[in-house]
Amino acid sequence: MRILLATDFSGYAEIAGALVAGMALPAGSAVRVVHGVEPLPMLSAFAPAAVTTIAEGVERESRDRLHAAAAGLEGPGRSVDVALGYGRGADIVIDEAEAFHPDLIVMGSRGRGAIASAVLGSVSAEVIDRAPCPVLIARKSTLGGVLLADDGSRSASLGAALVAAPYLRGAAVRVVSVVDAPYPLLTGDPTGAGTMAAISAYEEALPILREAHGKIAHDRVASLAAAGVSASAEVREGDTVAELVASAVEHQDDLVIVGSRGTTGLRRLVLGSVARGVLFAAPCSVLVAHAPVTASVAEDGETAMARR
Repeated sequence: MRILLATDFSGYAEIAGALVAGMALPAGSAVRVVHGVEPLPMLSAFAPAAVTTIAEGVERESRDRLHAAAAGLEGPGRSVDVALGYGRGADIVIDEAEAFHPDLIVMGSRGRGAIASAVLGSVSAEVIDRAPCPVLIARKSTLGGVLLADDGSRSASLGAALVAAPYLRGAAVRVVSVVDAPYPLLTGDPTGAGTMAAISAYEEALPILREAHGKIAHDRVASLAAAGVSASAEVREGDTVAELVASAVEHQDDLVIVGSRGTTGLRRLVLGSVARGVLFAAPCSVLVAHAPVTASVAEDGETAMARR
């Protein structure tokens, strides 16, 4: 298994590092720690030589911190190396992902600087949108309790496939499917006929939706059991994001797994509203399922990154 850990050396990145360090990985796994250094602007107040000196110091410090982070990830059966890139943070991570071909990208929930007040950092959000593989946004350092969000879509099936990953072996898994059917909006129809028809259609549809989502959850539990994964089913009603987050809070889950999009048919590069909502609102780690890297991808290609 191949894991790409992106770090900016913040406290959030340290949580991500602790999560990877504690993962049960199969023998022969490889972990690469990547950090991006943004080029210093050529300010008129500084001579070019001074800017160069500062840049060299930043590079030395970054490389030292990268090696320290990598040392904390070493363990039996896994190799660990580092990559240092120059440019925009998200570009560095995606470029390295294309070179390293990871099965999973792991990042902290947000970084340092002006964006630090946001719930999800801009780099993390962009990487999720562009990643060629699943992305795990770490908010906890453990993976004991897992909520698998399932709406019956292909994207949800990709998420379900991740439940059998080695690093989730032994986790307590719950499959949660949400009946999201808002009550009809009451209008100012003077006859009341349109409103009554909408309410009648809603009341007729609700039992059907409940049955459908119950089947989605229980069929997924059965398919996971066939794959050797024990799971339980839960059906909730209400706003999908709110109910998924509420369920994760009630059960004190460590991880929520969501597909990158739902049943709307939007392109994967546009992260679905449910996935984005859960990413912003969940108090625990979130694993976003993208289509896996194809087996036909060649082994590590050349990259501009400097490696150990």
